[in-house]
This record gives sequence, structure tokens and C-alpha cells, in this order.
Amino acid sequence: MARLILHIGTHKTGTTAIQHWLAGHRVALATLGWHYGATDRPPHPRLPKHSSLYRALVQGRYGAEEAAILADHAASELPDLILSEEGLSLPAFRRFAPLRGLAEHFDLTVVALFRRQDIFLESHWRQLCKEGQTGASLDSFLQRDWTRQRMRYDRVLDFWAEFATIRAARYDPGHPGGAVGQVLALAGLPLDPGPVRRANPSLSPGAAALCARLTRNRLAPLVPVVARLARGRGGEGSGMSMARRAALLAEAAPGNARLAERYGIHFDPPDAPGTDSPRPAPVHAPRDDPPQSAGGHTQTLGNTR
Repeated sequence: MARLILHIGTHKTGTTAIQHWLAGHRVALATLGWHYGATDRPPHPRLPKHSSLYRALVQGRYGAEEAAILADHAASELPDLILSEEGLSLPAFRRFAPLRGLAEHFDLTVVALFRRQDIFLESHWRQLCKEGQTGASLDSFLQRDWTRQRMRYDRVLDFWAEFATIRAARYDPGHPGGAVGQVLALAGLPLDPGPVRRANPSLSPGAAALCARLTRNRLAPLVPVVARLARGRGGEGSGMSMARRAALLAEAAPGNARLAERYGIHFDPPDAPGTDSPRPAPVHAPRDDPPQSAGGHTQTLGNTR
């Protein structure tokens, strides 16, 4: 049976760099018998990821997308297939249920990287702010039910484990080759990842909060200007209070214990030294969040289970 590697992210674990690498090394992958599926279908035909798959699932038209994926794979005349879309790491289990059918065509392996929940959620909030996709303050974003559901990594992997082999690990920016190197190793692809890439750096907490405020006040067209001016200026640091961090990690602890037991994924405690640990930012993000705040682009699925 043909093999399929499905890279599901998660968000903010080097996915942009991974997808650009995979798209840029189709020839090298082909020498090993792997086809990186076509990424030129809407809604984002210029991005080297399979956003068409995620969109089709969300809109309930998966059948046509599956046919397009299978036709593209057949046309490649290569035995095995690779797809990548970080939206598939969402806990949208009912929407993603049609993907079980892939197991009829492929020996399916799901590859995923995870960051500790407090780091992930703040980083993802900054990305949504940078894209003008949310007007929520960090505190408000962290209190939303959909945001909290995203902390249950064990449930996400449980869904995929019902019909796929799981190859998952803690995101390690110090891994040789960075996130690209990690994914290649997890997937068993013996290729040189090359130098570490950082394709999608985060905004600083203050810049992200400013972008959120602009979006909140219907000034989203100014967000790209702020993001461009803030590029490369202090993306490290954290705008999250120690109390909020402690509360999030306490809530995530039972799921993380199960994640470690079943999938072997362990996160460092907040006080452990490490390159992926957040550091206090000199200025905390504003905490106002009027009722008109917008929701993030991956938050609009809501509670789908």
C-alpha cells in the first residue's frame, strides 16, 4: 500500500519553513519515492501548504478535494505522498472525520510538533494579531473556550491515532536543521535539512497588542504597516503574567501527563533553561478587550466536537 505522511503542524512550530523546504525539495523527495502534493488549489494557491484540504473539510466538500489529491498523486507516478497543513492540528474532530477514508488508500503516518501550551498560545495570538485576524487582547484570547480546547494535545493525537501511526515530538529549536530537521527525522526521510530557517518570526508583545487594538477599532488595513515596521525588533519575551501562565499550565497538566504516558512527549517546566522558554517582556500587552473584538481565523470553527 502507498504511504502518506501527513504533517499537521502544529501552528508556530516552524511550519512555514517546513512547507517551503518540502515544496523546494520536490526533486530530492522524488528520488526517495515521495511526492509533495500540489499546493496550487484555492484558497491560497501561492502558499506551499495544503490549505485547500483544510478549507474543503471546514466547508463540507471533502469529496472533491480527496479526488484532486488522489489524481495529483497518480499523475506524479511516485509511490508515496506527503501533505502538510497546520490547520489539521485543531480539535475539529467532526469536521476532520472524513479523513479516515485516507486509510483506505494509504498507510498513513501523522507527524506533529508541539510547544508547551503557554508558549504556543501566546505565539499563536501574536501571529493572529500580525495577520489582522484578531482584535482580542492576550488575556481575553487565553480565556476563550476554543483557545483552551487547543491545549489538549493528547485528544488531538488520540483522534489521529484511531487510523494513523503517530510520530510526534516536542518542538526543539535547537535540533540540527531546526523544525525541518525534526520533521524529516520523525518522518524517516534521510535528507539534509540544511541550515536552520526562521521564515515567520513573531512580533513583540507590544507590537502584537498594537495590531490587535487596530483590528479592534476597525483599522485592520494599518496592521501590515505596523507588522512591517516591527519586523526583527524584539520578537522574544512574553506579555503573559506569571499568574496566568501558572493557571494555564495547571489546567494543561492532566492532559500533558497523558501525552507523556501515551505519546512520550514531555515539556520542560517554566523555570527550566531552554531556547524555547519565554522571557519577561519589558512592557506588558494592554488588557482591554471591548465586546467588538474579532475572532482569529482558526478560532471561527468554535466547538465542533
